[in-house]
Amino acid sequence: MKFPLRLVFSGGLVLACATAIAAPASCSLEKVTEMPLLSLGAHYAVMAGIEDVVRPIEVDTGAATTVLKASVASELSLKQDPVAEHARRSAGIGQKTGDFHLNVIPSTLVFGDLVFHDRSTVVATMDEGKSPEGNSIGLLGDDILSQYDVEFDFPGRKLTFYREIGCYDTFIPWLGSFAAVPFDHRDAKVTIDILLNRERTQAIVDTGNNMSFVSKSASALWGSYTSDLAPTKGRMQSPLNRAAPLAISTYNFEKVTIGGDVFNAHKMNVVDVDFPLASANIGLDYWSSRKIWISYPRGWMFVADEPANAKLAYPVNATVNPAPADAPRDVAGPN
Repeated sequence: MKFPLRLVFSGGLVLACATAIAAPASCSLEKVTEMPLLSLGAHYAVMAGIEDVVRPIEVDTGAATTVLKASVASELSLKQDPVAEHARRSAGIGQKTGDFHLNVIPSTLVFGDLVFHDRSTVVATMDEGKSPEGNSIGLLGDDILSQYDVEFDFPGRKLTFYREIGCYDTFIPWLGSFAAVPFDHRDAKVTIDILLNRERTQAIVDTGNNMSFVSKSASALWGSYTSDLAPTKGRMQSPLNRAAPLAISTYNFEKVTIGGDVFNAHKMNVVDVDFPLASANIGLDYWSSRKIWISYPRGWMFVADEPANAKLAYPVNATVNPAPADAPRDVAGPN
C-alpha cells in the first residue's frame, strides 16, 4: 500500500498534509543509534565518545561539517591529519571564512552505537565562554547527519538515526497527523520554503541556533521603512572564530507560515546578514516544542506539532552495528 500525500499550494509554498493509516508490509527501519538529547544552555547536545572520554557535542543541522574545538584537540592531544586538503574552514553566521586548522584524527569518535575509527575531523576556533555550551567538544554537523533519516524528538529528549529498508518513494515515518515539507539540500544546508506575508522565502533549518530570524535584505522586507523595524533589542554572536556581534531588531509580519503552522501578526527577529542560499533561519525557538524527521536521502522533512501522537508507522530492526566492547565510558558530562 502506498500513502497518499495531499499537496497544498499556498502563495507559492508547497507542503503535504499527511495522515498515515497503515504501513507497507515491505518497509522497515534499521535503528542505527538512539541517543538522549540533552539541554545544554540554549542548545541541545548528545554525548560523544572521543578517545577515552565522553563529553557533550551540540547537534547542529546548520553546520556543514562535524567540528571539534581547537581547545579540545589540544587538550586531548589529538593526532593531526597532515593532509592539508582534508581541512575545512568553519564560518559562523555573518562570516565569509574562518580560521584555518589542520584536521585531527581521533582513534575513536562514538555517537551511541555509531562508531568511527580514525576519522579525519574538522577543527575550528570556537569560544563559548563560561556558558553551559562551553562544556561541549564542538558540533555534530551535516556530514554525519545527512547519511541517515534523523528523528529529533525534542519534547521526548531523543535523537535517533535510521536507515530505511524496502520503503516506497511515498515513505512517511509516522502514524497520526503532521506536515510533510520538501527541502533542498545544497552546500550542506537544509532549506525549506516559508511564507512571510505572501512572499515565498527560503529558510535554513538550523538546530544549532536558538533564535529564528530574517535577513534584513529579505524580499519580504523590500519597500518597508527603517521606522517599521523596532529599535535594536539585542545582539547575537557566533562562537566560531571570534565573530563580531550582530544587532537584532524586529518586524511585525501580518502572517508567517512555517510547515503546517500559520502565525498571524507574528513578530520576527531581523538581522543585517546575508546568506547565499536563504533569507531566513529557523532555529530552536520553533523546533524545540516539536518532533521533526529529516529524511536526508529523500529530501522530505516531517514536522509534528503534537509529538506524542506521532508514532512510528514501521517495524524497527535491531541495531546491526553495536559499539565495540572497549568504547569510551561516560566520564564527563554537563551538569
